[in-house]
Parts: sequence; C-alpha cells; structure tokens
Amino acid sequence: MKLASIRFRLTAWYFCSLAVILGLFALAAWYGMGSSTLNAVDHDLRLRLEDVQQFLDRELAETPGELKEDFQEQAGLGLGGGLIEVRDDTGAVLYRSARLGKTQLGQAPAGAAIAYTTVRGYRLNVRVATRAIEVRGGRFRISVAESLHEFQESRERFEGILVLLALPSLLLAGLGGFWLSGRALAPVDRITVEARRISISNLGTRLQPPAANDELQRLVLTLNEMLERIDSAVKRMVQFTADASHELRAPLALIHTAAEFSLRRERTREDLLDAMHKILRESGRTSQMVDDLLLLARADSGGGASSLAPLDLCHSARNAVEQAVILAEPKGIRVEAAIPAGPVVVEGNEPALSRLWLILLDNAIKYTNAGGRVRFDLEACNGYAQATVTDTGVGIALEELPHVFDRFWRADKVRSRSVGGAGLGLSIAQWIVKHHRGAITVRSEPGKGSQFAARLPLATAGTDHAASSGEFKV
Repeated sequence: MKLASIRFRLTAWYFCSLAVILGLFALAAWYGMGSSTLNAVDHDLRLRLEDVQQFLDRELAETPGELKEDFQEQAGLGLGGGLIEVRDDTGAVLYRSARLGKTQLGQAPAGAAIAYTTVRGYRLNVRVATRAIEVRGGRFRISVAESLHEFQESRERFEGILVLLALPSLLLAGLGGFWLSGRALAPVDRITVEARRISISNLGTRLQPPAANDELQRLVLTLNEMLERIDSAVKRMVQFTADASHELRAPLALIHTAAEFSLRRERTREDLLDAMHKILRESGRTSQMVDDLLLLARADSGGGASSLAPLDLCHSARNAVEQAVILAEPKGIRVEAAIPAGPVVVEGNEPALSRLWLILLDNAIKYTNAGGRVRFDLEACNGYAQATVTDTGVGIALEELPHVFDRFWRADKVRSRSVGGAGLGLSIAQWIVKHHRGAITVRSEPGKGSQFAARLPLATAGTDHAASSGEFKV
C-alpha cells in the first residue's frame, strides 16, 4: 500500500483519531477514578474526625496519662482508623499514633473547616484530614490519616489495564480502519478500472454508477455527462472532418481534371480559356469553403468572436437586400423588403450581421424557382429585433427540419452542387445569431417555401420602432 494513497491516509487518520479519543478517555477515567477515591477517603476521614472529637469530649476530664492510654486503647479498636494525632493549643502532642513515624500532618485551618492534604513520606503516603476544635474551653487540633497504599496499587493496576487494553484496541482499530477504507474505496477502484478501458474507439461506453445515492454516484453521473459531451464533440469533429474532406474532394478533383485535360494535347485558346474559367470558379468555391471551415473551427474553439457595439440594423439590412436583388435577377426572382425608416439598434457587429442577412437571402434565392418571390422583413417589438426571410421555394420536409443548421447539410442534395452550396451557410448564420445572444428558427412546407426568423435583443429593451417605421421598397 502506497503511503500517499487515500486508503493509507484514511487508515492513518482513523488510527490517530481513535488514539486521541482513547487517550482522552483513559485520562478522564484515570482522573475520575482518583477523584472519586479521594472523595470517598475524605468522607471517611471526616467521620473519623467526628468520632475523635466525641471521644475527646467524653474523656477530657481524665489525666493526661490516662487520656493517652485511652487514646491508645481506642486507636487499637479502630478510633480514627488507627492513625491519629491530637495536639493542644500550645502545639504539645496529647497523642500520636506510632505508625505515623516522623510524618508531618500539617496545620489546622482557622474556624471549623477541615483541611485535607496528601502527605508523601519516605515509606508512607497518607491522606490527612485536620480540624481545630474547642472542647470544654480548651482548643485542640485533631488530625486523622488514611494510608494511600491500597489506592496507589489500585491505580497502578488500573493504569496497567488501560495500557493492555489500549494497544490491542488501537491495533484492531487500525486493521478495522484499513478494512473499512478498502470497502469504502472499492467502488473507486472499480470506476478507475472501467475508466481506463474507455478510449477514443469506445467513447460510447459509460461508467456504471453505484446503487447508493452518495457522493460516488454523483461523481460517476458527472463523469458520464462529461463523457457524453466528449463523445458528442468527437463525433461532430469526425463528421466535420469527413464532410469537409468529401466537399473539398469534388472541386479539387475538377481543378485537377481540367488542368490535366488541358495539358494532355494542344488546345485552342477558347478551350484553354474555358478550362481556366472552370479552374477559377472551382478554386473560388474551394477558397470560400476553406474560409467558412476556418470560421466554424474558430467558433468551435471559442475564437472568432468579434466585439459588439450599438448599431442600426436597418443600414446593413438595406445593403443586403440590394445585393440580393442582383443575385436574384438572373432567375427572375422578385425580392421584396419591409425595413423600418427609424433605427433598430442592437449590440452587434456590422460585418457579421451583414453576412447573416446575405446568407439567409442567398439561401432563399438558391432554393426558389425562377419567377418566384423572396421577402425580407425587419421589425422591432417587445425588446427584440426580428429579421424574417420568406421564400416561395422548394421547401423542406418536416423530418429534415431538425438538421437544417447542421454543417454540410442540404435540403436538395441533387440541386445543391449545381447552385454552388456547400451546406455551411446556415451553420455560420446560427453561430452569428448565438454570438449576438439571439435565436434563429425555421418554418417550412415542401412545395410552398420556407421562412427563417432571427431574433436579436435590442440595445434598449422595450423600445418599439415599428410604429414609426416606413417600408424600404425594392
């Protein structure tokens, strides 16, 4: 087991914590035992003082010799526990038990209070209770003592028991902590093994969450959510790479074929010019596609975002509609627009928004048959500016609507290459709208056309410009 492992640290913390708890418990038990024993001894000594005081009151009339003999006789019978010292007010000893030897029993306190002291001698440790009394006009100091030998032996036995119990208890606690930490961390080891099996080839695999609703379950669920995001991102990246390779292959192959065909034998000037036009057209499409791919790649990595500033959408919308008229002219498509005369101000980037309008208009023109109609509407209400592009084109099937903003997706895959689309325009449009904190939606019906609506928050919410707006006619 590694010293830096969580299991070792948990075991060490458990062992140290239990050692501290047992140490505090042993200290409290040792102190409690000593305190309770001394209280019991002090209570017994107080009773003995009262017995000696009563005896002295009865026998005080006798002569000092007789009093001493009576004390000696009664001490042998248990008076004062056998360890007594009685002094008069001059400090002269009336009686002192021989077993006390040279042990000094201390001074009596003032008043009727009892002084308890522990006297440590060379051969004998005793607990002493001393009290000053007044009997028949005379003042005396009475001291009774109790040997602490048995108490010391009991405490030593108790200390030995604590030590003998503490060491096995700590050892068992350490082993128990090691086992418990292993059981607690077993799901972590299982999760680690499962996670190591997940690679780029099986990102769809998910970790099995524990049955208990605990921190490990939440961790596994969080890891699964992360794997889901990574799996989704990798799938998009793989699909993006495959689609980009597929889309770039066709124009590059056409460029290569046109150049190879031109060099195969002598060509007329007209043939060479036609080949050069093909190469120029396809290289332009390829260059535009590469630019779009780079833009989307920067958007995916968090780059490509431009600074936003207050601007009037009407100006960029009019310019986009004018360009759309030029694009629609070869197909005889009528372009209409309704743009407010007053400002519609949002926080935005003008080049990006101009590109957004042109993408939507160009997309509508591409998929509208000759003689059709495309309409651009711009209005502001309820704190939002909404630009709507409506066409009378081929429309989009209901089951394909969720894929409209997917990269390289085309509604009409047969006609798309002939109209020059790579399927990136709407993806870029969606990114531009999201960058401006807006939303873009689509409604469509096959054979009747489509409608794309982009909503952007106004710079000053609640301002309704549509009431004072006029139409920009084309």
